[in-house]
Amino acid sequence: MLQRVMAEKKALQGKVFTLSRQVARTSRRMKDDKRLLMALATHDIPRLHHLIRIAIKQGAGPEEITWRIEEAAKRFYSVKSFTDAELKFTRVLKRLAGRKGVYAMSKFLGLPSLTTMAESNPPRLLPSVGVPKASEIAVNISTFFNPASQRPKVGHCLMLDGLHLCHRCRWHRPTNQIIGLCREHSGDLDLSMNSMDSVLEVLEAVHDANMQERKGPAFASLLEQTMEQWELHGEAKNGPLWVVSTDGDRVFGEGCFKLLMCEEVEESSPLGQKLHGLKGLNLQCGKKKVIKAPDPKHVVKRVGTTMRGAEGVVCDRVILNRAIITQWLERLPTETKESVAILVDPADHQNVPRAYKLIRACISLGDPSPDPSPAVDPSDDSTRRAFALAGEMWRAFLDPFTKGTMSLSEALTDLSEFAHLAFYFYRMHGSSFLSNQLYGDLQAIVKAAFFCVAQQQNLDPEQAFYLYQLGSDRLEELFAEVRTESHDSNVDALQLSERLSSAADSVGIWNEHPEWHQGHVRRSWSGKEADHVNPTFFTGDMCVGHVLPRNCWVAGEHKASTFLAQFGIDFDFDLTLSDPDVDFLRPNGNNVYPGNARDKDRSIPDDKLNSSDSNSGPLPFEDPESTDIQPFLPEDDAPTVFLEDFLADSASASDDPVRASSDDHADAVSGSSSVAINVTRNDWLDYPLENGGTKRLHKASILSTLFNSDFRRLATTRLLRVRCYTAEGHKPTFNPPEISGEHSFNVGDLAVALIRSNNTVAAAVVRAVVLEKNKLRVGQVDLEDLGSAASTVLVTAQPLIMRDIYVVGTHGVPSTRKWVWTGDYAKFEPLNGVASTVKSGTRKMLTVKIPGALFHPLDAEVESVDVLASADNETIVANNDLMAVFSAMYESLDVAALLQLIPKHGTSDTFPYVRYNDSPAPILENATQSLAQKKHDDSQKVSCFQCHLLIKPEDARAHVSVHILRAMCNVREPDLHEQVALPNPCGFCGRTGCGVEITKAGKSFRITSTCFRQHAFAYGFAKKYSAATPSTNVPIACELCDIVAPRKTHPAFWKYSLPSHIQSVHPRYWDDIGGVPQNLPPEFANKIVIPREELVAFGIAMGLADAPSAQSLAPASRGSKRPFSNVTNADAGPSNSSKQPCPRPVR
Repeated sequence: MLQRVMAEKKALQGKVFTLSRQVARTSRRMKDDKRLLMALATHDIPRLHHLIRIAIKQGAGPEEITWRIEEAAKRFYSVKSFTDAELKFTRVLKRLAGRKGVYAMSKFLGLPSLTTMAESNPPRLLPSVGVPKASEIAVNISTFFNPASQRPKVGHCLMLDGLHLCHRCRWHRPTNQIIGLCREHSGDLDLSMNSMDSVLEVLEAVHDANMQERKGPAFASLLEQTMEQWELHGEAKNGPLWVVSTDGDRVFGEGCFKLLMCEEVEESSPLGQKLHGLKGLNLQCGKKKVIKAPDPKHVVKRVGTTMRGAEGVVCDRVILNRAIITQWLERLPTETKESVAILVDPADHQNVPRAYKLIRACISLGDPSPDPSPAVDPSDDSTRRAFALAGEMWRAFLDPFTKGTMSLSEALTDLSEFAHLAFYFYRMHGSSFLSNQLYGDLQAIVKAAFFCVAQQQNLDPEQAFYLYQLGSDRLEELFAEVRTESHDSNVDALQLSERLSSAADSVGIWNEHPEWHQGHVRRSWSGKEADHVNPTFFTGDMCVGHVLPRNCWVAGEHKASTFLAQFGIDFDFDLTLSDPDVDFLRPNGNNVYPGNARDKDRSIPDDKLNSSDSNSGPLPFEDPESTDIQPFLPEDDAPTVFLEDFLADSASASDDPVRASSDDHADAVSGSSSVAINVTRNDWLDYPLENGGTKRLHKASILSTLFNSDFRRLATTRLLRVRCYTAEGHKPTFNPPEISGEHSFNVGDLAVALIRSNNTVAAAVVRAVVLEKNKLRVGQVDLEDLGSAASTVLVTAQPLIMRDIYVVGTHGVPSTRKWVWTGDYAKFEPLNGVASTVKSGTRKMLTVKIPGALFHPLDAEVESVDVLASADNETIVANNDLMAVFSAMYESLDVAALLQLIPKHGTSDTFPYVRYNDSPAPILENATQSLAQKKHDDSQKVSCFQCHLLIKPEDARAHVSVHILRAMCNVREPDLHEQVALPNPCGFCGRTGCGVEITKAGKSFRITSTCFRQHAFAYGFAKKYSAATPSTNVPIACELCDIVAPRKTHPAFWKYSLPSHIQSVHPRYWDDIGGVPQNLPPEFANKIVIPREELVAFGIAMGLADAPSAQSLAPASRGSKRPFSNVTNADAGPSNSSKQPCPRPVR
């Protein structure tokens, strides 16, 4: 019994001991946990989760973890491992906050230090010293497009754009070469910095006067080379190239057209099977089915610029320019005068959200809701109709890129509707609707959308396709990072290569972590910092496998036809597009692409600061693009900087480059680079001193001293920067006082004015669309400035079509005759007699220019009439009042003075107005009779096609030569009605297509031509300059061409056209650098020389000017080695010949 009790006692004692140990261990653990909790609550340890994660991974307990936390709080312990996200974040932080920012964040948050980041550098871009080589392009593609894993099967876009660089020469350390020189001439120079002799040779070449600026190599060649290298080094790992995207630059556009419109998609190909049968879709493409796709955001900016322009757009025969748009936007309840002034301000034409908001506001103007204004002008009906037509077209273009709920099929349907509507309006109004280039780019976007969807269906139908990714918006994002990476937004060639490398890395990181990136306000659709238009923004069905391109195209056509029918417009798209030569990129057929036109693109503002084309600004009416800006130029007595200024009297031990700290020269070597560089002896050159010794100088310092001694920081504003203006040059202007009340005449108001239609002068009721005072566009003028002989106002107006009707009196009101507006505008045919292909009329055909002296405001009554079914309200002008105003204003005017003031316009079917008895009225009889008499006197003369001056038939060659030579010298004549047809104009008429032959007849020459303006002239006298007949433009046989049967003579060309012929047909006789013929037979060379006196006689003087296009190059003038292509009219007087009474040219 006792033994059993003792055994139980021992057992219980053992259990007590075990439990006590367990309690002790639990107590210790609880204490350790409490210490851990206290440590966590007490110490703010950077990257604490990494510390705990690593400790747990190493098997550490709470006590060990607590110890490590306490040690970390004392800065005795830190975790050395970092995640990929932390390394990438620190790389971005280094570019945003600099080295000190990274140091502070590494201490405060435990992010990687500068030493750690030195081992995590992004790939570097290899810059091209001269013309880009295939090997350089291949290296850059392999460096930046080398994914670790196979990517989804999708197409790619090659984005191209230009960036203005600072004119600085820099040393590129990896290649030991000078960069920053123009690629046209750097290929002939030794740019390596191996000795001072090579550097000085480059310096001498840079300052050589013969190295004049000219166009670079063909852009198409560079583009083709890049596409070939992508196919070799990028397509296998990334995917095929489908699209090339550029902005509206003409050089880029011409290169893309040449390379990407050379083939047609075969109907039997997989792509052709999906796209053939889509009436209107242009099927031209480049090799490998690559096409052009402009950037939608860039195009939207150009649309906004067009709307803000003085010319605006013509839609449904109504002009919608900045002044008209401003008046209508101010009626919207959601807008104020200040907000409208911001929207229509043309100064900031690079602002995407502002252009987007302007277009959206104009779309809302077509709302059929009642006008909030109490007084409704009947002309508002036609204006609102034009806004509604244009608004639906722009809505169909914008929604696919900005409306996230749309499916891909709905988006393509809207783009098809836009393409059809734009095609109709361009057919009606031509380039007056939109500029040729802008219309072509808009249609190219639609074409690219259908092409890419069909391509993706063939490649992988399970993938999604996002329309907003068309274009070069990602490149704009890269440029934004380049401009904002440093305090200096301008870069040179070396800085550009370095910033592009880091910017590409930053953009890639932000694509992985969009929550880190704030974005750029001016690039987003909405104007907010974060552009929410991204793949997650689109919630509709974006899968290409669910899209039927043909159905979308037909549905868009149906929507366009239905919409036009609502406004009474019956346009048969099927009939018009049945012509195989007509499609949306060739709206008028004849294989003519408006998008490749060489005329001025008004959707791209001039970079010129004082351009006369941009002298109307935001309302209040200022002129930001013609701002009085004076550049800061170095003074003549500024001290000259020499390399010797940086040298000591003798070399000393302190100048030993080995003792120099690498930190002292890191910035000089790498510019804005964030890469640490160790300076070595190879970074220096020995400069010989006068005492026979040498001085060791850093290569970057040598270039900075020799090439960039006069460098000044460029302005940050793009408009100033691209013209090389410095930051000190901006000088603001102020708005003129605004006129208001009863004493003002506004754009859109009605008036009575005189119009000359052919040889008839009559009065018309007009609606002002543009007001100019002292050659500046304004929105309103004082009434006192109109109707007086001293008026400096010029009005551009649209004549209203008026009808004389009989109004039966009722309720005691007597019957009377009244003029009523039909709701339409008059159209005038061109003066040259050539019928226009534009059905509804261009801007010139729908508007007239009227001097303020012949312009008188009119108060019109508004009454309801039932005679005209086209509108409910018509503008009513009492017949007696109109005739009374007309008689009082114009019958007393001096006829000779009147005819000098009033411009001439072509004939019109609806002008002059016709009375109820079919007699024209009201006509200014004395002026019309004077014109009839003058016409009889001039019946024996002919009109010059270019300036419309009446000349004798035998003076045609001498007169037209003035226009031809000025055109070939790139000297602009602003008042010409028709431009000279370059590069081979006829010497009799200035047009193209007229053949000419020269045969020897005895001792003289016989000239025969197919031109109907041909006339006889003395060849021997005509080929020599004289003060009476300065023109030497005569036919000359080209001795470089083969003899042509049966006359066995050389082909003949007019003298002024021979240089262009030599350049294009005989290139081995043409000097590309000098822009002149070379190695010609001496006798033939003397025949084509143009004397200097002839240039001066035609108002052209020798000077420095931008070289014109290659087609207008001409030979060097006698007595000067400067190429004739560098002539300008600076300080040039008018023609000295009485037979050439042409106006003085302006540049």
